[in-house]
Amino acid sequence: MRKLVALCCFVALTCLSGLASNLIYGDSANGGKPYLLEIDKTTGAILATYNNLAGGFNGRGIAVVGNIAYYTDAADNNVYKYDLSTSTDLGVVFSVAGAGALSTIAYDGTNFWISSYLGGNQDYLYTPTGVLLKTITMANCKANCDGLEYFVQNGKGYLIENRGDGQGPYDVYDLNGNLVTAALIPGTGETTGIAFDGTHFFTSSPDLGSIGSISEWTTSGALVQTVDLTGGSSGLLIEDLSFDYSQTLPTPEPASLLLLGTGLLGAIGYGPRRLGL
Repeated sequence: MRKLVALCCFVALTCLSGLASNLIYGDSANGGKPYLLEIDKTTGAILATYNNLAGGFNGRGIAVVGNIAYYTDAADNNVYKYDLSTSTDLGVVFSVAGAGALSTIAYDGTNFWISSYLGGNQDYLYTPTGVLLKTITMANCKANCDGLEYFVQNGKGYLIENRGDGQGPYDVYDLNGNLVTAALIPGTGETTGIAFDGTHFFTSSPDLGSIGSISEWTTSGALVQTVDLTGGSSGLLIEDLSFDYSQTLPTPEPASLLLLGTGLLGAIGYGPRRLGL
């Protein structure tokens, strides 16, 4: 019985927590058709390149959910859908009304947060079917902010965003656009996309003379490491980053665990990771 209880505890904890992935995805602003990249977050090695996309030009945002990558570009106001498992572009999912071009995109487990690229400091919350739910203003965003991520702290969702096109630092906001923490991640050099693996933040830094690099940060804004990207060309300039949200977003806590036989084996409370804001 004791072994059975331990096994149930292990399974429950595994199901309840977001599993940090070693793979990070990027959308490249190369001046032509968007390129999606699959990257090893630890070594910076580019493992795969997806270049048969239907989007316009100058890739911008990416949000990966399972085997599907949602992406945007600087040529139109469409959110596109791409099947990473079959390397098939599935076309336009929906469009953001009034936007000439789209920047970064993030996913909260149900809906998408999207930024406009051509001016303004507003972010939009859209359903996967293209229904606008909310528009918020990000006070420290100057314009064309291209680094946006949704993350969870102690069961509450937040947004973290940079201050312009390739401009840090990154500020934390609540989901109504109220500033929570200014300059959590410092602005060191040109910085574009940001992603959260459930434990740490990762930011991209394009470099016109090379492929660029990815930096890893703790949730208190301390630099862990910076790795140069390898295995690509100097034309692959990453604008946005994404982990697989289906692996990194925490699963809601259930009311109780399974009852085995007539006895309660244990109720295990899920404590979200503490993010040092």
